[in-house]
Amino acid sequence: MGRYKKNLGEIGEKYAVDYLQNKGYKILGRNVYIKGGEIDIIAQKDNLVIFIEVKTRKSDEYVDIVDSIDKEKEESLTASCEEYLAQNGNISDNDFRIDLIGIVINRDTIFKFEHIKGII
Repeated sequence: MGRYKKNLGEIGEKYAVDYLQNKGYKILGRNVYIKGGEIDIIAQKDNLVIFIEVKTRKSDEYVDIVDSIDKEKEESLTASCEEYLAQNGNISDNDFRIDLIGIVINRDTIFKFEHIKGII
């Protein structure tokens, strides 16, 4: 990944964390590397563990963020979340969900921000 894309991703994740914290989420981890891949943000709210995938784009690169989760990414993300749960306690299937946050940035300003709960 190029340095620019990495910086763009880091900026987007910071916006996402700020948003989640303002909504009452407790951040449990960021950029958690685990068998199966990476989880961008792990949060908790109301006894629910939420795994959040963050997609950040420039305004001229915008595509529907739902389209950014293809079958391969869905399988990888699900495997990572399941592995995290297996390693971190007795959390049942009803106690977690996977969300997607999409951010479009235009000249260091958020042009669009979308939080989709339960994407997978």
